[in-house]
Amino acid sequence: MRGTEIKRAIEARHWTFLTNHGVVFFHILQHPGDTIRRIADHLGLAERTVAGILHDLRQEGYVSVIKEGRRNRYVVRPDLPMRHHSLDEFSVEDFFFELSPDKEKDTQAAD
Repeated sequence: MRGTEIKRAIEARHWTFLTNHGVVFFHILQHPGDTIRRIADHLGLAERTVAGILHDLRQEGYVSVIKEGRRNRYVVRPDLPMRHHSLDEFSVEDFFFELSPDKEKDTQAAD
């Protein structure tokens, strides 16, 4: 197979390495002040889907919200373990912070 054929074959399979929960978490790690609409638009998800994912992340303690006027700022808990049983020895920080293109970025983390 040539490069173009391989690319088309990969695109036709429609799967990714990260779940929607993972990409939303990674997005707010990099852009903690983004609105649900902005997150949804950037990731190609429905606003309702993003709101549901944020609810899940908040309920499990991975994300908290600080009100800044009429807006929300999302704060992540990087010290918590990964959710999959085969990865629970790793923290969220071990995984997501290594993916971040700017590891020194001023990202708020919960104390």
